[in-house]
Amino acid sequence: MTGLVRKAMLLAACGLFVAGVAAANVPDPTQSDCPTGCIYVVGSNGTVADPIGTFCVVVRNSNGVPINGALVQIDFSACDVVLCPDQLDPDATVDCNFQSVFKTTPANGTVCFSIMGKSKGGLGCGGAAPNCVKILAEGVVLCTVNAPTFDLNNDGGGVGVGGTDLSAWLDAFFCGTSPLRADYTCDGSVGGDDLSAWLTEYFTGNSAVNCDPKCP
Repeated sequence: MTGLVRKAMLLAACGLFVAGVAAANVPDPTQSDCPTGCIYVVGSNGTVADPIGTFCVVVRNSNGVPINGALVQIDFSACDVVLCPDQLDPDATVDCNFQSVFKTTPANGTVCFSIMGKSKGGLGCGGAAPNCVKILAEGVVLCTVNAPTFDLNNDGGGVGVGGTDLSAWLDAFFCGTSPLRADYTCDGSVGGDDLSAWLTEYFTGNSAVNCDPKCP
């Protein structure tokens, strides 16, 4: 075997190795775990984010192997949501310009979020289209979901879920258009079960506080 042939084979082997490493770090939506239906946008009790909003994402490559160090983005830019700049999570980063929350996966490829925020104001009977939230890993879309919000008023002063939000929910209900921000059962319509879910959330007090200031 000539030296030239050996070099060619070595270069080819190196190319295959590099390609394999690159593929190992590419998220595969079919192998990754993502929430389905919807994720709740919540407030806090003043110390920690409301646990009802907790969801997890597991990022894996095409071989089903968890990816370490993958940047996971929860993108609300197409939603009725205004995010809190401080998510009360030291591992989470918020980009208000893109209305997104970011975290990086550890070795097991799993990151969990509880997204704090509130609804935009002045929406009337309109609202975001279905599946407005994009969940991405390293820029690859893993899934899309809805984003119902318990704090339906775009108020300030750190006020979370309260009586005025109930009034806003009733307004959404009587619209007859079923704005998805008020659909807590994630079935595509706004009805009695959603009211029950809102009341349960109100009486827990877990979202009694919300961000002030909030993202613009």
